[in-house]
Amino acid sequence: MRHKGLRILLARIATTIPILFGVVVVTFALIRSLPGDPAVYYASGPGAGPAEIEAVRRQLGLDRSLVEQFWRYLVELGSGRFGNSLQTGQPVLADFAQRLPATLELAILAFAMGVGTAIPLGILAAVKRDGWIDQLCRVLSSTAAAMPGFFFGLILIYFFYFLAGVAPEPIGRLPGWALPPPVVTGFMTIDCLLAGDVELFWAALGKMILPAASMAIFAIAPLLRMMRGGMIDALDSDYVTASRAFGLSRTRVLLGYALPNALLPVLATMGMVLSTMIGANIMIEKLFAWPGIGAYAINALIGLDYAPVQAFVLIVAVLFVLMTLAIDLISSAVDPRYGQG
Repeated sequence: MRHKGLRILLARIATTIPILFGVVVVTFALIRSLPGDPAVYYASGPGAGPAEIEAVRRQLGLDRSLVEQFWRYLVELGSGRFGNSLQTGQPVLADFAQRLPATLELAILAFAMGVGTAIPLGILAAVKRDGWIDQLCRVLSSTAAAMPGFFFGLILIYFFYFLAGVAPEPIGRLPGWALPPPVVTGFMTIDCLLAGDVELFWAALGKMILPAASMAIFAIAPLLRMMRGGMIDALDSDYVTASRAFGLSRTRVLLGYALPNALLPVLATMGMVLSTMIGANIMIEKLFAWPGIGAYAINALIGLDYAPVQAFVLIVAVLFVLMTLAIDLISSAVDPRYGQG
């Protein structure tokens, strides 16, 4: 088992390096093909003359050839640097370290909400196959797959904030009256608990509900479908039929035999969904003024700030690869047949 895990790890690393290099090349090319000139954008004032614009262009290194710019970018990456943000004036890694906990906190809650909804509904739909519950779950899955998260977020804001008035103001991580707790982990809810402020914890958690629910819709569709399909296949399998023939209880057959086998493909989907949610929450963070890396990246894109956008794409790609690797290792530990052939 140990050698098999090492083999999967080495194989994944071997395929990861060219993928990440391709991400770097494509991102660099796409960013440089955007309309607009950062030198003009960041020159002091709308009346800046050609000499001042050219000085800014030289300062940013945009007067060099694309090949030379790309080589300098690779050298920076090799030394562990992602450059500086033109908007904040800070190293991009420092900006990301400050904002990443907000993104992870929101993504983890949204993922938990999505899994907590999709898995039980998928099991229930398979057990009640072709019944009204199954039909309702199919409609929910199709709706979740077709509805963009930001549109669902607008619906939630309209109904729960404007009409019902039960949701807090959908802006930021804390209410306007609150002072943030001392930063320990960067996770607002955890830092509130560490500071002993339970009231602020509930306020911070309340701020997360609407954006997390908007992101959770992204996870519900694939997980519900995979859980339902995997559970139906497991319930129709020979070993479940044999278990029933031996007189085992329905609960034991479902939880002891069908569910573990149905969860393996869902587990792989969970990893991809979580890693994709971290990168796909840009519009959600922008909609709710959430100070995460998604909103940071889209602000940089609007402002022709190359370094943060390139770093965002690369970091999300690395997170996706790491999550996929973790799922491969977990799957091989759960099912020895995984990765064979």
